[in-house]
Amino acid sequence: MKKEFNFKAKRVGDRFKGKEVKVSVTARLDPQVVSWLRHESERKGIPYQTLMNSILTESMNSNDQEATIRRIVREELGKKTG
Repeated sequence: MKKEFNFKAKRVGDRFKGKEVKVSVTARLDPQVVSWLRHESERKGIPYQTLMNSILTESMNSNDQEATIRRIVREELGKKTG
């Protein structure tokens, strides 16, 4: 066995300097919500977690949440009638 070892290790924090790190969370969602998210994410070609994050980010950054909700409802109603 070698008497000397040369470990070149970086601190984990150095790897993420200047980058936003995503946080893993557990959430309880209605089955219909998860089904819709998965369906929409497949349609758009993105992971459902990414879609969920973008929807929540849009809502968070929206100055008028009521307008966002109305837009989403109109979109969903249009899908069911069209």
